[in-house]
Amino acid sequence: MFAPVSRALVVFTIMLLPAAASAQRPTAQGTAANAAPGQGLRVVARVNDDAITDFDLSQRVLFAIKTSGLQDSPDLRQRMAPQMLRQMIDERLQVLDSKKLGVKPTEAEIQNRYAEIERAAGLGRGQFRQYLQSVGVAPDIATQQIEAQIAWAKIIRRKVRAQVDVSEAEIDDALSRMRSNVGKTETRVAEIFVPVDRADSVEEGKRSADRIMEQLRRGAPFAAVAQQFSQGASAGAGGDLGWVLPGALDPSLDAALERVQPRSFSEPIRSASGWHILYVVDRRPFAAARPDDVKLNLVQMTLALPPNASPEEINRATADAQKAMSGVRQCTDLHVQARQVKGSTSGDLNGVRVGDLAANPQMYEQLPRLPIGGTAGPFRVAEGLQVVALCSKAGGDGLPTRDAISQQLLIQKLDAAGRRYMRDLRRQATIDIKS
Repeated sequence: MFAPVSRALVVFTIMLLPAAASAQRPTAQGTAANAAPGQGLRVVARVNDDAITDFDLSQRVLFAIKTSGLQDSPDLRQRMAPQMLRQMIDERLQVLDSKKLGVKPTEAEIQNRYAEIERAAGLGRGQFRQYLQSVGVAPDIATQQIEAQIAWAKIIRRKVRAQVDVSEAEIDDALSRMRSNVGKTETRVAEIFVPVDRADSVEEGKRSADRIMEQLRRGAPFAAVAQQFSQGASAGAGGDLGWVLPGALDPSLDAALERVQPRSFSEPIRSASGWHILYVVDRRPFAAARPDDVKLNLVQMTLALPPNASPEEINRATADAQKAMSGVRQCTDLHVQARQVKGSTSGDLNGVRVGDLAANPQMYEQLPRLPIGGTAGPFRVAEGLQVVALCSKAGGDGLPTRDAISQQLLIQKLDAAGRRYMRDLRRQATIDIKS
């Protein structure tokens, strides 16, 4: 699967827009004010020396419900609690490890993330916290999740990235597989992933996946649910895996994917690493010709003209441009011609995407049709008149570049290495879950 790398911006901001925009006065006054009698005193889990209380857990469950569009009920809160507790344990481990490594998130980094959330949702400064308080969630609960997200990204950079590399042979192999798939159907897929690290936790993972399925069937947005509940690398992007070819996923996932229609999701699927719920966004032929993605390597010559040039000046410049064009046999000849025309300049333009020329309809129509070494123009531009020669063209066959393939292979390897690192953190920690 190869797709543009998505910056993991918190997806639940989408869910908050209507309510957060109208939240003016907080109705909750912080953690203590929201606690019911008797809450906040009982420890439900210890992660090394760090305690998670029943109130912490109940607030995290409420936070997940409010930011995922789920239908709140006492039964749902009770069924969600075990899964939320596991996620909170992992987050505590991540923050503790970041302290140990000397990369603990700073207050400035956390506040910058809050600002990102508010900008993405079109909110004013502080309105996200106001919204949380208005629905009974202490802002500290969101801060804990944000801190863990930042901590985990820093740990990946510090400890995991150096262990992962992508070779030229791997890129060649990926390109070869892609070429063999030209004409087949590719699927854009999103995923919710529930990991299974031990043989005795398979059924527990299945129960978690089933609870997520219930909420999806009731209409909860897939992207928001993935952001809160998925434990895969794509969670921050709403579970989006990008465009996937046959054979790119685990065989069990590939087989299930064939049966899922666009805009539909699968039942929970078991793989060696855990349980997956797949959502099919769309399907299309792989590597279908995409003319706008063709990249052009050009040489341009510009004849300077003032903005208020007279018709006579324009005519003289046009005649000079046409004379220069007649002397071009290969694209580099345009540099030679430019030196012979007073007041003209020339330069190379490499990797120009055809679709980016659409603002100039004449260039958009003419340049892609040029033969190699051919010229087009003169075109009227802000600087004066412009003549363009085509040196070469590439792409448009739908295949990604080597850099894009390398980046996506790196993401896949980091995801797998990150899961192994997280598994080791759990094994090395002292985790005591109270009954």
